[in-house]
Amino acid sequence: MPKVGGGRAKGAARRPGPSPSSRLARDSHVTLYRQIAEWLEGEIAEGRLAPQARLEPEHALMRRFGVSRITVRQAIHHLAERGLILRKQGKGTFVAGPAAPHEPQDPRGFFEILLSQSPGSEARLLRFGAEVPPAEAARALGLEPGERAVGLERLYLRDGEPVAVAESWLTPEARRVSWADAESHSTHSILQNLLGIQIARTDIGVRSAFAGRALRRQLKLPSHVPMLVLTRVSCDVQGTGLEFTRFAVNSESDEFTLSARGAVPVRTVLKPTAAVG
Repeated sequence: MPKVGGGRAKGAARRPGPSPSSRLARDSHVTLYRQIAEWLEGEIAEGRLAPQARLEPEHALMRRFGVSRITVRQAIHHLAERGLILRKQGKGTFVAGPAAPHEPQDPRGFFEILLSQSPGSEARLLRFGAEVPPAEAARALGLEPGERAVGLERLYLRDGEPVAVAESWLTPEARRVSWADAESHSTHSILQNLLGIQIARTDIGVRSAFAGRALRRQLKLPSHVPMLVLTRVSCDVQGTGLEFTRFAVNSESDEFTLSARGAVPVRTVLKPTAAVG
């Protein structure tokens, strides 16, 4: 006699759960795009969408949730603003991975740290030579108006994707350094290992700013996403400036961290700054 209730006959098909579209509360005060964003965020939190996984294309999400293209785009934009997904031009939309940390006080510097993080990391030297630096760099190096320093620009990439752009200005003594040396050495290594100049002090500042058009294109940053900017000034024992570097970092993939022994008073780490134009 067949058993009534209390289970399912062996081999019977499992009844599918409710579809995402049927779970959307269309009469709710919470907008549809926010509900979709929360659904996808839950899939990310539960691991059903793993870091670096590619998100379904727009037309698939439209069918899945039974909504318009504009609603899907609003949901994706919301997730992107929260740093949960990354949009890569020409490739699609991907779940963000954990931000890679960079310790500003690490003596290896950004150059060595990034290249040691993964086999797919590289640094491309874009510019190197004697030039008149901008006013901020000239002041840091103690140069006379019109005096030349050695400028270099690097683009850092991880797995083919841009991570940071660094623009550095070195003391005029760095004119003795070749392009090949600049390609394979960090700025600190150029000063200390190639030129024999010891760095006695390094001052560092970190802030956020919106990139200009050229820099945004280099970092593939959406216009609404700020970048992290680290400014570093290195000096010798007399306090003479040896290096001025500005790192512009993609805030969607990387972060700066700061470690210190014991308590650090807020007044030592915060100071007012001019608004970014």
